[in-house]
Amino acid sequence: DESTAFAALVGPRSPAVWSEREGGKAALVAFNSFADMALRLLAPRLATKTVRIEGFVPFFRRIQQDAKKKLYPRPPFLELSKDPSTRPPIPDPRDMRLVKVDLAKEMNLMVGDKVRVLFGSEKGKSGIVSRIIRDKNQVIVSGLNLKRSFWHPEPGPGKPSIVSVECPYHITNVILLDPVTKQPTRVKRRYMMNGECVRISKVSGCAMPAPVPIGVSEREELWAKHEAQALVQEKSRRGPPKDDVFGNRERFKTLVRIVRDSRAKQRASIASEAQQEAQDLF
Repeated sequence: DESTAFAALVGPRSPAVWSEREGGKAALVAFNSFADMALRLLAPRLATKTVRIEGFVPFFRRIQQDAKKKLYPRPPFLELSKDPSTRPPIPDPRDMRLVKVDLAKEMNLMVGDKVRVLFGSEKGKSGIVSRIIRDKNQVIVSGLNLKRSFWHPEPGPGKPSIVSVECPYHITNVILLDPVTKQPTRVKRRYMMNGECVRISKVSGCAMPAPVPIGVSEREELWAKHEAQALVQEKSRRGPPKDDVFGNRERFKTLVRIVRDSRAKQRASIASEAQQEAQDLF
């Protein structure tokens, strides 16, 4: 046999394979090693093989996928999640940071709502929210928690000498009132059929009325005038007197002597007038 003779010639360890020649006849081809055989057989395939990048999608394939999504749209809640199915690690409490919460948003409180005070000296009183201080979670209720603050910038008859201003309450110290029962209530948000988001009272189940429009109050205008005057006025003319009267003892004694002399003259003049009237009577 030709193959047996060729195998005996090249040796038992040399690999041999059958290959087709141009004429179509099969012949046994021997290689020096398995590496030569692998390179000779895989060279045409390696020359024509394309390198594929993981995750790469050709342009025409992306166009097909976009057209398919437009043709067969899928609701977002039916889309498959791409997140891994493994459970996320338990968070370390040492890495947690404090998060500032907007209590006005959580309590569904808006400017112009009618609220009631829960604690304090004005417990049980109601008022309208005129301003919300979100960075401090405080609210200012018009007409409540008044404190005397500054001198009236335009004093005159019929005007107070010291103006009072509303001091803020913490937002947890006030609560919304139900429009039907007039009792304190919490508020939830619900969407109507037309997509409008409304606030619903948990006590009566009715919708909360729209907030009352709030304008600029008279106290805020007076405070703005007071700030303008204080900034325009020179700093040296504000505060205590410029001269230290009680620190200079000689000057203080001189002022006391002048006051005593003036009072003595007044008493002497009054006594002389009384004596003159007595003489005229007798």
